[in-house]
Amino acid sequence: MATGARTDTGRVRDGNEDRYLVREERGVTLLAVADGVGGSSGGEVAADAALVELGLRFFGAPPDRATSDALAEAMRDANAAVLRAASASGHHDAATTIVAAAVRADQAIIANLGDSRAYLIRDGASRQLTEDHSGEMAHAITRFAGDVRGIQPDIYVESLRPTDRLLLCSDGLTRHVTPEEIAKAASGEDVRVAANALVDLANARGGQDNITVLVHAPTRAPTVTSTAGSAVAFIVFALLILVTIGGAVAVLFAASSVPPASSARPSPLTASPTASESVTPTPTPSPTSEPSPTAPPPSASP
Repeated sequence: MATGARTDTGRVRDGNEDRYLVREERGVTLLAVADGVGGSSGGEVAADAALVELGLRFFGAPPDRATSDALAEAMRDANAAVLRAASASGHHDAATTIVAAAVRADQAIIANLGDSRAYLIRDGASRQLTEDHSGEMAHAITRFAGDVRGIQPDIYVESLRPTDRLLLCSDGLTRHVTPEEIAKAASGEDVRVAANALVDLANARGGQDNITVLVHAPTRAPTVTSTAGSAVAFIVFALLILVTIGGAVAVLFAASSVPPASSARPSPLTASPTASESVTPTPTPSPTSEPSPTAPPPSASP
């Protein structure tokens, strides 16, 4: 997995109260952006406390807990952490937005409080995944971490394709850059270049707020087909080896079992008669020598 990340103070604010988190463990990547509110340094205190607690609680959840449940519970723990940090620091109105995404292979679970956003960029177009929790006043938020009444984050589930991009940002980006421009910048191969380009564009148009951008490219999940294909290829290769070895063994066995040719059975094309098989030519009778009629017949040799 690859994630491009950048946060910037902008052109107007003195300090940066935005924070972001990118953390990967056990095949899950947790992404989060927090935009601190509350004035003074209270926003920075809230954003820091929220994301530290979010990471600890999410990855500390039992392995058998559903990802969506673990993320929602971690968001509630982050709310409690902000309240503790606000009390300890003296910034009692400190609060922060949180938008977070837990990505495992081709699935993303997104949670949101406030007006920081998550976008899905697919086929050159962007789609906002989260809904802003904003009031009638400009940039006023109705849900945030640091609420003494407790919080209920929105939870979204999204399937990802290998060519998709998942983008999380603070409103310092979206007040200057359109969804179409987000899609164009984030569709490139290099997610780091995309994050930098978007921050630079927001700054070029005034940079009225802190700007934070995360651009994430999902990994390609292994498929059953590719695994099965590898197994079949291995089996075919193994069978070819066995057939080759078996054929060689059979040839050697056949050669060793053939009896040697017998010399007593000469080939009819090349053999010559042996001494015991030689035939004595019949003598031609002489014209002047006639057999005596009284001569006894030849006796058989013993």
